[in-house]
Amino acid sequence: MLNRIFSLIAILLLFTISAYASGSEGKVTGVISGAHCALNGMACPSNHNLTREELPGIFTKDKKFYFITNVPQSFLAQWKAGSEISVEGKIYSDEFGIDAKKISLKESGKWHTVFEDSKIIDDMGHKVSLSDAVVVKDKWYCPKCAMMHEKNK
Repeated sequence: MLNRIFSLIAILLLFTISAYASGSEGKVTGVISGAHCALNGMACPSNHNLTREELPGIFTKDKKFYFITNVPQSFLAQWKAGSEISVEGKIYSDEFGIDAKKISLKESGKWHTVFEDSKIIDDMGHKVSLSDAVVVKDKWYCPKCAMMHEKNK
């Protein structure tokens, strides 16, 4: 288990380091999916559990899969596989990575921003840096909202 975690971290670091070599600003839209499903040429079904040892990313209509290099993978895993997602930032097509500046999700027919300028935006609209965000039951929150959710367990 520990070896897998180190391997995954090493892979992500490799993508991040190689990604800084070249890239262009742009936007990628698709659905949240796992790398394993993408290797099989498809997006994961909505009941697929991305919180287990899966590497979630963006699966596009043209069957490309992109990792988000500057956001923890557990951040994406908090939403269902198949959720529509749009990521703006520096795209490294050859490495299949994106250094995200803005991440938006489509829920109930509306797009809303969940990450912008290195800050998450929780369900209550609170912005907090990744380092200050708190995870409760696989969901990311600002510290105050996290305390509220902890009390409601």
